[in-house]
Amino acid sequence: MGSHRNSIYRLHRPSAWALTEQQLLVDNVWREVNRQYVDQSFNHLGEEGWRKERLKAVQRVANVGPDEQEVVYSAIRDMLAVLGDPYTRFLTPDQFETLTSYARGGNSPKAGVGVQLIADPSTGKIVVLNVIPDSPAAKKGIQPGDAIVKVDGDDISGSTAEVVAAKCRGDEGTEVSLSIQRGGESGSGRGPVESLSITRSPIKTTSVKTTTFTSQSGHKVGLIKVSSFNLETEKLVMEALKDVRKEKSLSSVVVDLRGNAGGYMPAGVDVAKLFLPAQARIISEVDKSGKSTIYINDGVGSDTDIDLYLLVDQRTASASEILTAALQDNHRATVVGSRTFGKGRIQNLQELQDGAGLSVTKAKYITPSGRDIHGVGITPDIELKACGTNDQAKDCMNEVAL
Repeated sequence: MGSHRNSIYRLHRPSAWALTEQQLLVDNVWREVNRQYVDQSFNHLGEEGWRKERLKAVQRVANVGPDEQEVVYSAIRDMLAVLGDPYTRFLTPDQFETLTSYARGGNSPKAGVGVQLIADPSTGKIVVLNVIPDSPAAKKGIQPGDAIVKVDGDDISGSTAEVVAAKCRGDEGTEVSLSIQRGGESGSGRGPVESLSITRSPIKTTSVKTTTFTSQSGHKVGLIKVSSFNLETEKLVMEALKDVRKEKSLSSVVVDLRGNAGGYMPAGVDVAKLFLPAQARIISEVDKSGKSTIYINDGVGSDTDIDLYLLVDQRTASASEILTAALQDNHRATVVGSRTFGKGRIQNLQELQDGAGLSVTKAKYITPSGRDIHGVGITPDIELKACGTNDQAKDCMNEVAL
């Protein structure tokens, strides 16, 4: 009798433990989120509720074949959706390559239309943050604040910004049809819808541009436009500072962060170091257990004395806000413009099997003065009512006594 029970045990164990490749991918995603996610209540599901979501997703793909990856991807996205966090998300191999290429500061191997996108947390729409000058999108009149609602006739409701960006990309010279909902008065894609046919072309981006201008009071002002943060940004900003410093009568520097959605978070920290004295606190990163990692300036900034202004708007987010808060809280810069976006969470981006990727919100960040800006944003020291996204920085700064 004992031998019979033992044989039954051996027969049932494989079916309880063996997972298909598709189930292993689901399980891997669940385990990484379970290990890293900053909110250990899992959006009030609790540990048991979160485990049930794993079981549901694993069972959903039990009979899925190797050529049905979209079914697997859909199961993973639905599992992550219960967290209510648009930044914790699964990325297909193409989406992961797009993100990592952007962080490296390189150009994507495919052509595109020349827009930077972000998911508007208040509407769920994919909104244009930035339009690259002279790009196909710019030539068609697409503007920041416009929302993309369809790509090639496909409704993209519920998609991430990365999904929409991947759909916009393709071979050079090919056409892509975009249905654009104009920004309207709110600037968040609530106006009329217009269909545009756009020819893709190679997109060359420069994250930092430098110039100078003369203020209304006759002072020479250096202007550094930082449109995104990647591995090259710190070096480019340092070079920009050297360029504007060649002006012997330079009185101040303006760093324009309008429309800058962030990007590579450590670059925001590194650029802050350029302007701060040694041992200045830049940011505190607080993980799921409440443990804080404090980032301080481990050297002496290359420019710690010149009058500094940061020009921001409602699309200044993430790494841009890290830089802004660090310089504002340390009384190093005067922040000018309108309230920023309010993204105060930090994601870990990692590669999974088959080149897919996972972004997990692993921590929140706290500014040097103890602020959590997530969902709140940063209030400028000087608010500018007449400074729009497309206005020239020098025109915006006319409202400030430089």
